[in-house]
Amino acid sequence: EFTDKSFNVVSVNSDDTSYDEEESDASSSLDTTFDNDSMSSDDYSDDEDDASSSSSDDEEDGQDILNKLHQNNPSLTSICLHPQSNYFPSTTTQWTTMGHMLQYNTHITDLSILNNIHGEAISMEDERALYCGLQYNRSIRTLHLTGPFVGLFPLFIHPCNPFWTGGNNNVVYHTNNNHLVELSLNGLELNQSDMKQLCKVVTTKTRNLEAIGITHCWSREDGGHHCLFGGEDGVELFSILLRMLRNFGRKRGMDGQQQKQQTLKRLELQGNEIGLQNMTKLVRTIRQWCPDLEELNLQDTTIGYTSCKALASLLRDPTLHLSSLDLWRCSMDDDCAALLADALRDNTTLQFLNLGGNHITRWKNVFSTLLCNKSSIVETFNCNHTLEDLGLGGDGGGSNDELVLVDDLLGMNLSDDKRAVAMNKVIKFHLGEVVEIVDLKLLPNIMTCIGAEQNDSCHERCRCDLLSAMFSIVRSTPALFQYSRRSIIEGDGDYLLDVANGLEKMRLSAPVCCY
Repeated sequence: EFTDKSFNVVSVNSDDTSYDEEESDASSSLDTTFDNDSMSSDDYSDDEDDASSSSSDDEEDGQDILNKLHQNNPSLTSICLHPQSNYFPSTTTQWTTMGHMLQYNTHITDLSILNNIHGEAISMEDERALYCGLQYNRSIRTLHLTGPFVGLFPLFIHPCNPFWTGGNNNVVYHTNNNHLVELSLNGLELNQSDMKQLCKVVTTKTRNLEAIGITHCWSREDGGHHCLFGGEDGVELFSILLRMLRNFGRKRGMDGQQQKQQTLKRLELQGNEIGLQNMTKLVRTIRQWCPDLEELNLQDTTIGYTSCKALASLLRDPTLHLSSLDLWRCSMDDDCAALLADALRDNTTLQFLNLGGNHITRWKNVFSTLLCNKSSIVETFNCNHTLEDLGLGGDGGGSNDELVLVDDLLGMNLSDDKRAVAMNKVIKFHLGEVVEIVDLKLLPNIMTCIGAEQNDSCHERCRCDLLSAMFSIVRSTPALFQYSRRSIIEGDGDYLLDVANGLEKMRLSAPVCCY
């Protein structure tokens, strides 16, 4: 239970998963109240001298951040506590002071706490001192916690913690946390009780949460450490995660009606062994309950061919809005890449697909046809103009020539004006066919369409390619200008203008059918 002395307890009963108690029992979870003027940033440095290895500039920067935090300076909206920073608390008094300053701050919107992963974790007393102040903060919109935390984290995510229910030192409001938008948990030990508590606060105590991350977490089983969803309890732990996701998005009923609830925009699950069965369930849950999901991160997760089939169904679903899928270092091969590429043929939302760090070697064979099918003008016009990044930087695998070729094709998609992208590809790879089909008389009007002012969103690279195509036409057919001048002099200007207007309408309307 979360009681008056919750942050004074030394151990937590992990088997207690009942939340039927009245929240009024949690009217105050602090044993110590703070006076706004009782502590200051000066207390932060009284306990010990600054590290001798720190430079004077770093010391000034760190003290400046602490002063702004204590003064509630509106210019300080983000702070990251990590062991390498010279303002990282090193004593319980400093942690208490940090918690106190966070308690009364109303401008910090982004808080990241990176514990000493490679060394000794902060003590339970230090963790308690931080939570004492953090539970009453009402400005934090993005909270990142990187463990390990030694024992009080289950109390922090308890549904009766004022951080989730609202309130201050004296009053607990029986409402919800309406300011938190993003919650990220990394490198924490979580058991079934912790996951149930997390599920409860996310589903009942938040209203505007749009992004959640459970990354590189682990569970303890039979005296050993396991990936969170990889041990014997993995199936049950993953089912709790799916239960959490089902409370987001729009429920699609049999009658076609949709009930609006929370909207999940980003889900991060990197570093977790999900497995085929859980991957299938995850995809099914996203398609039914989280249609507005835009970013899915599955880095460092072993994904085989069958799991790729499940992910491919996400890319084929025209009702989803997925724009980013991160599959970096997921042990995928050429067959997996081909499966995903095939699913992207008619996809018009995915812009970023990170396949770096995998065992993919045939980039050209897999993705060149997807990005620009040169078999005909129609196929080029109808190819994928949305995908802009495959994560080829760094360890992309394959030959350098193939990577350069695919990267050039991706570069042609770097524009929000997809009409210009489609036209650019047709002109670049089918210029001879265009000249042969439309006849010499219409080329001046085609050039007018090419040179027409594109949307401001048109990428500079796309503009340069269009201008290059114009130059090629001019250089190869110099008679165009002589014909155009002679036609206008002879009174054919109205005819040319009608043709130009017709081509312009075709340019603006035809690509819409493809998008």
